[in-house]
Amino acid sequence: MKAYNEQWIYNRDLLMQSERWHRQGLLSDEQMEAVRKAYPVEFRRTNGFIEIGLFLFTTVAILACYLLPASIFSSMLDNQTAYGIFNIAFGIGVGIVGWFLISRRLLYRNGIDNAFVVTLTGFLAFGFNQFLPNGLSVATHCLFTLPLLLLVLWYYGDTLIAFFSIAAFYTAIFDSLLKVSWGLDALPFVMMGVSLLLYSGARQIVKQDIDRSYYTDPLNLVQWLSLLVLAASGNYFMVRELNGLLLESGPARRVLTEAPQIGLPVLFWVLTFALPVIYLWQGLTKRNRMLIILGTLGLITAVMTLHHYTVLVPLNVALTIGGLVLISLAVAGIQYLSSPKQGFTDAPDDDSPNDLFINAASIAAVQATSAIPHGPKDDLQFGKGDFGGAGSEGKY
Repeated sequence: MKAYNEQWIYNRDLLMQSERWHRQGLLSDEQMEAVRKAYPVEFRRTNGFIEIGLFLFTTVAILACYLLPASIFSSMLDNQTAYGIFNIAFGIGVGIVGWFLISRRLLYRNGIDNAFVVTLTGFLAFGFNQFLPNGLSVATHCLFTLPLLLLVLWYYGDTLIAFFSIAAFYTAIFDSLLKVSWGLDALPFVMMGVSLLLYSGARQIVKQDIDRSYYTDPLNLVQWLSLLVLAASGNYFMVRELNGLLLESGPARRVLTEAPQIGLPVLFWVLTFALPVIYLWQGLTKRNRMLIILGTLGLITAVMTLHHYTVLVPLNVALTIGGLVLISLAVAGIQYLSSPKQGFTDAPDDDSPNDLFINAASIAAVQATSAIPHGPKDDLQFGKGDFGGAGSEGKY
């Protein structure tokens, strides 16, 4: 029912986890070989640099194939309906060729298939919008395109399509609010509420005891972007400056040297610092790397916002002090976590025993595959864990 073999994707994730355990000495060579035979992965895989090159080359080739007939039949495509049909037909053709390559060449996110997915979605979306009446708002176009993006996302599980879906969703909300009189004032609060709902929904899916390997990357992307938009929507600098840009232009607007003060400034100053602190607190409590990273970046942004409006010290002095503080914290953290403390360690991921577990089924699958008895290694025991998430969250 989907573009890629879901079992192979699950096998790939299980093999990646097994290889980590093998490097840590938790699995012997014989056990690792037994896992590879029991869980084959037939996809053609390359490294990241080659994937980028293949993506760009394939995209250029598809666009060249598009421009050739478009230039030949340019006189016939002056009509909006005919142009829409042409784009939809070409998009379907790209999808058929892409399906053939994926199924016959066993491609999986190696650049070529990503280019076919992105281009076929673009042609279909562009052609579909040609049939809509002229004069519609950006929000309307986004809302009509969103079901198509979600359908492609369901079929391919592509991360880029997930990004475009989230962008279309946020754009629709943003543009819709600007059409009403109270929308500009409510914009930050609506964006924060929608982002919180998106993050909570993604977390609920992640926590469900189901195989999510096919949509792991899109779910992680939803969590990252929703938390970023949530923090940005409560940041004083973002709210004030964006509010100034969106105000109607006029004679008085031209003489302003900075964005005017916003309503409830104290609330947004509190949110500027409170949201990163909450991220960092939850990240440290739940051992969630994503929240720790976003919380740290959020605090840095909050300090930069404070400096922008108060100018406590010159910019060069502020940058120097900030750099020294961050370097000092990094050195102190590395030294303190040289031995594990409270579940945290400075050891690389491949040396960390609780790194990026898929779910508890991975352990059972590996143990069931190998006929070699598994003796305990030191005092490491598995059980009562709740693995999963975008940030190595949980216990082991």
